[in-house]
Amino acid sequence: MSKFSRLLIAAFALTSLGASACIFVQTGTVSSSAGKGNSATASASDWGILHLTAPEGLTSTVNSQLLSQCPSGKVSNVSTQFDAREFFVAQLYTVTASGQCQ
Repeated sequence: MSKFSRLLIAAFALTSLGASACIFVQTGTVSSSAGKGNSATASASDWGILHLTAPEGLTSTVNSQLLSQCPSGKVSNVSTQFDAREFFVAQLYTVTASGQCQ
């Protein structure tokens, strides 16, 4: 096998791996029954690298977004969802929450 053929195969393999993008998705949801009042939803996401760095403050960002949508500052029946999408060397972390304003 010539050196050019090996280089071509390696380039094709790397291109295929890179084009596949999303390799693995993890998700978890905690929810409760719907209640009275206006609904509010919030979401925040950020990137991590090689599971060595993880974003900080996603939950507090989502909490403040939820509270800012409710005039009384009170939210009930909150359901949350956490997603972690694996890419080749990076992870996209997303926290989503919804609830009912009181």
